[in-house]
Amino acid sequence: MKREIPLEQLVKEKKISQLTCDKVKIAKEYIEHKYNLKVIKNNEWSNIIEKINNLNLSENNKNQIYQNIIEQESAKIRSGRKKITIFDYESLGIIGKGAFGEVHVCREKSTGNIYAVKKIKKKVLEEKNQIIHTRNEQLLMRKIKSPWIVELKASFQEEDYLFLIMEYLPGGDLMNYLIKKDILSEEEARFYIAEIILAVDSIHQFDCIHRDIKPDNILIGKDGHIKLSDFGLSKVSDKLYDDYYYNNKNIDETFNENIKTHNKKNYSCVGTAYYVAPEVLNKKGYNKDIDWWSVGVIFYEMLIGYAPFCSKETREVCNKILNWQNYLKFPNENMISEDAKDLIKKLINNSNTRLGKNGLDEIKNHVFFKNFNWDNIRKMKPPFIPQLENDWDMSYFDIISSTEDFYPKKYKYKKRKDMEYIGYTYYNEEDDKNVDLNKEFDNAVQIICEKINNEKNNNNINKNKNGKVVNNIKVNKNKFNNNNNNLDNKMKYINDKLSLKKIKLEYKKNLSPNNSANKLKNSKSNNNYYYYKKNMSPSPKRANILKDFDKNNKIVYIKSKPSPYSINKLLKKSTSEKTIKKKVI
Repeated sequence: MKREIPLEQLVKEKKISQLTCDKVKIAKEYIEHKYNLKVIKNNEWSNIIEKINNLNLSENNKNQIYQNIIEQESAKIRSGRKKITIFDYESLGIIGKGAFGEVHVCREKSTGNIYAVKKIKKKVLEEKNQIIHTRNEQLLMRKIKSPWIVELKASFQEEDYLFLIMEYLPGGDLMNYLIKKDILSEEEARFYIAEIILAVDSIHQFDCIHRDIKPDNILIGKDGHIKLSDFGLSKVSDKLYDDYYYNNKNIDETFNENIKTHNKKNYSCVGTAYYVAPEVLNKKGYNKDIDWWSVGVIFYEMLIGYAPFCSKETREVCNKILNWQNYLKFPNENMISEDAKDLIKKLINNSNTRLGKNGLDEIKNHVFFKNFNWDNIRKMKPPFIPQLENDWDMSYFDIISSTEDFYPKKYKYKKRKDMEYIGYTYYNEEDDKNVDLNKEFDNAVQIICEKINNEKNNNNINKNKNGKVVNNIKVNKNKFNNNNNNLDNKMKYINDKLSLKKIKLEYKKNLSPNNSANKLKNSKSNNNYYYYKKNMSPSPKRANILKDFDKNNKIVYIKSKPSPYSINKLLKKSTSEKTIKKKVI
């Protein structure tokens, strides 16, 4: 058996390109994703079928429950197959522009809702080998549901572009706020740095690393609270890649042992120079605590007014970071408190002693946050609440002019998606449309139980109405026992006894009510008795015909079509000098 060669090794040996490597990884993830979803669905159905079989109901009722669940599942799957395109939105302005595309503020045409739409060029992603990073951004925003993360509403692809539909935060980014304020008070800085700490921890809980924490990627909502954005450089853990683990954390312990990310070191040199940690630059490997270094740099910038390792040349900035012990200085000893200074020093520190390396509680318990109410932070009034004229107000952003049209000039909807972006399409409403089989099972059982109870109540009503026509059937309570299922016991004597030599029983399977009534009217034989199915309200004409004809007890009313067996039995029992029996079902 041949040994499997890692893809990274093939890339280093230049046997395959990085683009090919990315395509193979994406294809593998997509197939595993589909397989895992199938496994989960099969397990759910196995549990539902077992529940149905354990019910103390008839086979017919069990089948109805099963069919009801299938119908509900099919209906929700059909409702989730809607197509979404960029023509569903109209651009109101551009608030961001980068190497890969633009960020537009858009209005959804059908609802009028305002969103931030990130438009990404596929060609540039392929040229710079950034396909995996873009997919990671979509995956992280889709999987991690947190009040500290910008919410992803939808994502889809078109011929030349990828689109991320996100919630719009009109308060601008933290960098613009810091530029306007220059320096924050310790109370203001405490509030914002605490929210940033909780936002960073929300992705660390899934063993993900942001790797680009900076004021530009921290957005302010209309309520004044912050959210973390721009996950294009993030390192996404296996927990998010594998839906089977993500949705079933306690299913299989042996499977969980294969999840190996939080101790695994990373070596990619990514980030923004001013905020990057030294272990990223020296390429000796790093973990998620590099984000706490970036938080410390932002905190320093809030209180001092500029970054601790700033320079005009990027090379000089990197040199200062690598030798941070010599360059981390506080210009004015009385400018900030000792507690704030201690927090900065413990965040901007060596990796093995950095605050937060052993968990969030290390930071929460620092003396700078003494008596700070972490649990109710979102209920606190923020230092700054944006004043907005409308939902699409862009006054807190620098408006950018576009060099290209928002809509493609020649739009062609591709039936076959690019292999690199299979599985990229996502709708946030999918979560509501996913079928909860247990919930549908409970609803189906409730419907069947209500139906059974209604039938029992109707039977009780029928029993209480002695000698009256009930449900278009002549019933005499004293002469009919509903508890016995034997056909002979269901045949009861009526009061009128007719002596006849022969009974001719006539039954036509597909005879319409009107034809049946006319046939009765035109009948001249006194020896003909007719079975008439009276399961609907008769017309006035037909009612009169049946009424006149029934004076001589010529009609036997039944609830459903008699079987050939019951007809033969009636013929055998109907002989001369014997009374006629009416079949009541």
